[in-house]
Amino acid sequence: MAKRLSLNINYSEDYQLLAIVSHLKDYRISFFLNQELDLDLRKYDDLRPSDNGATYSWYYYSEGDSYLNCYLVSNHHDSGKLIPSLKNIDYLLFVKNPYDDKEVMAMASSIRKIPNVVAVFEQNIPELKNMDVLIESIELHELDQIIRPAKAAKNKLHDFAFASYERKGM
Repeated sequence: MAKRLSLNINYSEDYQLLAIVSHLKDYRISFFLNQELDLDLRKYDDLRPSDNGATYSWYYYSEGDSYLNCYLVSNHHDSGKLIPSLKNIDYLLFVKNPYDDKEVMAMASSIRKIPNVVAVFEQNIPELKNMDVLIESIELHELDQIIRPAKAAKNKLHDFAFASYERKGM
């Protein structure tokens, strides 16, 4: 009899989630987060987690050497919330690969200092419904918006350098 194996992937293992309540526009909250947390969140194409047409603003920051990544995602769309169980939450700040829990708590404390931020809550990702699907959507969006374009640009640069090298006859 054949044995059946299953792979159980915990997508939330590397992530911490801060839920932010604020009436600020996405570009304003991003600006203040950049100032308070010393980040460089940048706007990319909106996240479209499903085929229903709803899009949510998406900002990205990568620290590089430490592998710390931050994703700021709006929880609002005219057709509904990205995470319906978080109906009073305006923004989600996903922190991937934080150094430790103290770093995330310090981030939350700094965010509370931002004008017009009403509240910041640390959310337990495994308790939220369909978070594995959302995290997968965020990672695929990062692949489309950040990683693939960077590799394409690197390949173009390599091709250009190789063509220049051949023209010089070296």
